[in-house]
Amino acid sequence: MKRLNGAWVAYCIVFLLFEIVVARYVAAFDRFDQMRIVNNWHAYYLDYFFRVLTFAGELLIPVLVILLFFYKRRAWLKPFLFSYALSTLIVQGLKHFVFASALRPYAYFKAVDIPWYLVPGVEIHEQNSFPSGHTAAAWFCFMWIALYVNKRWAGVLMALLACGVGISRVYLFQHFPVDVAFGAFIGITCSSIFYYSYHENIAA
Repeated sequence: MKRLNGAWVAYCIVFLLFEIVVARYVAAFDRFDQMRIVNNWHAYYLDYFFRVLTFAGELLIPVLVILLFFYKRRAWLKPFLFSYALSTLIVQGLKHFVFASALRPYAYFKAVDIPWYLVPGVEIHEQNSFPSGHTAAAWFCFMWIALYVNKRWAGVLMALLACGVGISRVYLFQHFPVDVAFGAFIGITCSSIFYYSYHENIAA
């Protein structure tokens, strides 16, 4: 049996804790209260923080990781790209073909006369809520950074950043918590599959 990478273990522990917290939150409150509670947090510094953090798993950081692996860890490039492709295909397939009718919070609650707080400058989407693509991208990408650093603290730090991206999607009124939980599962699962599938080449 392959020896488990310490950074990966730390990353997965934080992921499991995140999923447990989200699951308990979803079980404790209906959809309206799930969003109302988070929506009431709003503050100027949080608006700015989450607007920046929400894009952490998007194109720029994956491209930087691709360049890093190309020049420093060429054997890592193929599994990284495969996990990127699989994660993207699963998320977009679910969004557009399986759960195409899933409404995002703003559209879901349109009939409710509630003055929701919307962060200035954020484009609010209404369709394709499930699962969260930003969250999947963050959990997919940050795992590889943690593995590259190869320290338990990096696993914890990168996982906390991925948690932050997930929280940002709810804070910015773009997704429900369940969308975030499944996005995280897709991202970490795809990266884990290809990391351990290519473990012998990567470890060489």
